[in-house]
Amino acid sequence: MRAETVAGFESILSRGDGGGVQQSDGTLHDLALDQVFARLGDDAPRAVSAFGVLLKSAADVEYRQAVFRGLEDARVRQVVEVFLEEAQTCMRRDEASAKAHSRFEPELWHLRAVVGYIGAVEAFAEGLAKALPASGVVSQGWERLVRHVGEYRASPLFGGLEKEALAIEDEFAQLRYNALIRGAKVTVAQTDGEADLGAVVTHVFERFRQGEVTDHRSTFREPGLDHVQGWILERGAQVHPGPFARLMRFAGNTRGYHDQTLMRFVDEVRFYLAYLDHLIPMRQAGLSVCYPIVSEESKEFTVTEAWDLVLAPRLVKEQHPVVVTNDLTLTGTERIVVISGPNQGGKTTMARVFGQVHFLAALGCPVPGAQAQVFLCDQVLTVFEREEQLDTLEGRLGAEIARLHEVFAEATARTVIVINEAFASTALQDARILTRDVLERISELDAVAVCVTFIDELSRLNEKTVSMVSTVDPSDPAVRTFRVERRVADGLAYARALAAKHELTSEQILTRLETASAVALPAAREVRG
Repeated sequence: MRAETVAGFESILSRGDGGGVQQSDGTLHDLALDQVFARLGDDAPRAVSAFGVLLKSAADVEYRQAVFRGLEDARVRQVVEVFLEEAQTCMRRDEASAKAHSRFEPELWHLRAVVGYIGAVEAFAEGLAKALPASGVVSQGWERLVRHVGEYRASPLFGGLEKEALAIEDEFAQLRYNALIRGAKVTVAQTDGEADLGAVVTHVFERFRQGEVTDHRSTFREPGLDHVQGWILERGAQVHPGPFARLMRFAGNTRGYHDQTLMRFVDEVRFYLAYLDHLIPMRQAGLSVCYPIVSEESKEFTVTEAWDLVLAPRLVKEQHPVVVTNDLTLTGTERIVVISGPNQGGKTTMARVFGQVHFLAALGCPVPGAQAQVFLCDQVLTVFEREEQLDTLEGRLGAEIARLHEVFAEATARTVIVINEAFASTALQDARILTRDVLERISELDAVAVCVTFIDELSRLNEKTVSMVSTVDPSDPAVRTFRVERRVADGLAYARALAAKHELTSEQILTRLETASAVALPAAREVRG
């Protein structure tokens, strides 16, 4: 008896019409998303894989967003988590069955696994049927799952499995035998109708009972049977051959008892749970999370109160009083954000957030921000500074140029490109020429991009580029605000601020010279006189 999938529902991750574009490990590392997705273990391969594959259509994104919304309802989540726990218990029993070495022990473990599975499916079906309508969530994925579980539960396949498994379990619960122990010798024999001495003893001493007592009866549990228990089990089978024969036939006929779609759900739903768990501390700290509006046509981009998905958790854990958020916008023909400003001012973090929001939106995930509108990209390509490889002769500049060649070989008009401090290892004039060439190529491609650079004049390259500048405290230029604002970069603001702090502006110097001259001139006249 092998379970077959009931038609109509395939996956909680997709609508069943194909996957998306696999992203590179380098991109995940550059955007620091590999740290987020590391929460999943190897026991959920489909969930792990889903974090690296961007969706192809806005309809697929909306499908996942609705599933996320369902799991944000505490009632739905509880039903799902209980089912996952029961499924894990069944898997452990299946593993125990595979590892058991005593005769009849694998079959008994198998029976326990099947009985547990039946109870889990029934509770899951009833729980979803109550929780989802109460949540008010409208989700194609959840609706299909509820229908699938209901149809599977009502199918002759499941009904037959349930009837046979429970009958065998009940039959084994009624089995009785005598075990006579004399020293090291144990004899197992049939009962001969004698009275249940346990019941007799309990009746005699009932008058002395005070409250509930501990139940010391043993149960068939992990890690399994020792050699004595295994021997007794074999002798018990000789005493009751009929039930054990039925058990053996049942185990042989129901090896593939799981519904494969439900087992796939157990794997895939961890994608949602792991990501939502990562967001919990940030939400508790007051940071906003939203479901972005995703478009396949408009390349306009907006995100307000955005924060870094990896930096923010660390700051929250360290109990920083404030996590700085920023806004980003591209409208009309604008495609490229050029970020400049002083070092250690949040430029790289902002570029990473830009990539994270596009990446997560294309996964169908909530994004870090109060509200967002995002273009559905086909891939996110990154060019971040790497440690120089000593086993190659190309050097850091050569590696960056090689990486950019790879990017432009893969990029399309639907690609998002994130460039962080490229060509910082070369001379200013060379960096200016190379970075200009890169931005012009992105403009011709009409791709969406962000570029962190110290050459702020490139923010005025053409109508597709916009300038953002990391700011400092006006009263103390040495203090970074980590705010990145959209404004014109002239390359001098930070220098002016530092000069003003140390009283080295031209006006301050001239004022001091004039003051010094005013003091020195009368003194000189007095000396001459």
